[in-house]
Amino acid sequence: MPTPFFVLGIGGTGMRCIESLIHLCAMGMFDDTEIHLLALDTDKNNGNFSRLKEVKEAYCNAKGSKEADRVALSNTFFSANLKYYEFSPNYEQKSTFRAVFGYDDTHYHNREEADLADLVFSNNVQNFNLRHGYRAQTHLGSMMMYHSIIEAAQSPRDNDLKRFLGRLTTAAQNGQPRVFILGSVFGGTGASSIPIIPQAISRAAGIMSNGVANVLSNAYFGSTLLTAYFTFKAPTGSELSNQKVIATSDKFALNSQVAMMFYNDDKTVASTYQKFYMLGTSGLDWDPMQKQSDRITETITGGEQQKNDSHYIELLAACAALSFYRMDESQLKDNKTQNQTDYMYRAISDTGKLDFQDFVGKDMAKEFAQRFGMLIAFSLFCNGEDNFVESVRSGDQKEIQEFTEMDVTQVTSLRDYFNLFSVKAVGDTLQEGWLRQLHRSAGGGDSFLFHAALFSPTSFRELMKFNWNDELYRNEGVGKDNKYSKTGILLNKSKFDPFKKTLISVRDDSQKQAWNQISNKGEQLYKLIFDTLAKLYKFN
Repeated sequence: MPTPFFVLGIGGTGMRCIESLIHLCAMGMFDDTEIHLLALDTDKNNGNFSRLKEVKEAYCNAKGSKEADRVALSNTFFSANLKYYEFSPNYEQKSTFRAVFGYDDTHYHNREEADLADLVFSNNVQNFNLRHGYRAQTHLGSMMMYHSIIEAAQSPRDNDLKRFLGRLTTAAQNGQPRVFILGSVFGGTGASSIPIIPQAISRAAGIMSNGVANVLSNAYFGSTLLTAYFTFKAPTGSELSNQKVIATSDKFALNSQVAMMFYNDDKTVASTYQKFYMLGTSGLDWDPMQKQSDRITETITGGEQQKNDSHYIELLAACAALSFYRMDESQLKDNKTQNQTDYMYRAISDTGKLDFQDFVGKDMAKEFAQRFGMLIAFSLFCNGEDNFVESVRSGDQKEIQEFTEMDVTQVTSLRDYFNLFSVKAVGDTLQEGWLRQLHRSAGGGDSFLFHAALFSPTSFRELMKFNWNDELYRNEGVGKDNKYSKTGILLNKSKFDPFKKTLISVRDDSQKQAWNQISNKGEQLYKLIFDTLAKLYKFN
């Protein structure tokens, strides 16, 4: 049976962290795991929400178009089986605190409650539109999110949140599941939700199970404490007047400091979370909407236009979830028994270069480098002129005829996934995907994990000429010796021919038949390619 893992991504930053987590799953970093992903945001039309769903759909359909047939696997690409859920509080009809709270009626019938609301919430806070999130008003957001979760659990209607909680309840009744929360502490929705999520989902699960389930007692909880790492256009006076409240990035550093003081001092937090992962950058010079700056004429508070580029810190957050998942249970058990929370952090080199161990530690660095690099190579063979997987499915590779019954949906979904993962060719130009955005966020050049030449091509033609056989990894550190030689004569040397020759030899090796034990034809091929690249790049 695969091991269940429950992950909640909260707010816009949480969406992007889940996106990075899915890419870790595609690399094969969560072997034999069934991951239940809950995307939770007040702004259901957020552009990052939409992109996350694109990545999730491409990943899941690359595994197979029928959900019931998808399974968790080991030592292959796309090894984790993802179960996806989403929840957004309904602010369509009642979109302000006053409307949700029923302020006018409360003011008339229960003046004391109304006076308390007036004391805690300014007039602007009571009247801004909640559809784009809590806008750094965490004192409001924590209360609103908690009650939204409870109301959803009490609703007679089925919803994704209840389905997620049902799976978590079952896991808590049969063991001690791990729950990890991804989000920031400097904004609105994530900062509001991290302190209350363990209690909220535990109470909601108790309501659904008529008091039988006690998730808070049985589950282990971990979370990122992701501090400020980006900036954006400041609002004008007229925008502030119109919108009532707008989060401004000049307050993010202060918000982060106050949040960290809260997490350090609050006893409730220590009794519910076993691990916190402290993450942040040294400055706020990253503009996540830089590529769209020529089209942006106002401060974007949410909606479809808020599609921030990805940042390497979000991959670090996803790696924190991986660390929590793989951690020895005895550490978590001791912390839970003693109501103790460990604060984890990792420092990077003074050179500013990011290495594999910066993300996953020394023990996992080689595995992470191998699987990340192999997924990049896989994407290049599939984004290339030949599109190897499609050529195999269509029977064009005469020596490889075992996979012609592969579902064509898997081929198109795999291509969609790689377009989002790395680059998308639009004519001869290249459109940035997740990997290139991370590289840019780290400063470009050779500052991010791989050889700088990987990120240099600006056209599809240049990309196909790039020597990913021996210039995938940097010339120092993990991966420096993992390369292979082209075959052929002079200018006609090929990266593809040795790959194909190795694949056929692995397929025919009686000692390497794990691929043949998988029922899905597409995933058989992914496993065979995984083993081929491991041998080709000398990781075996």
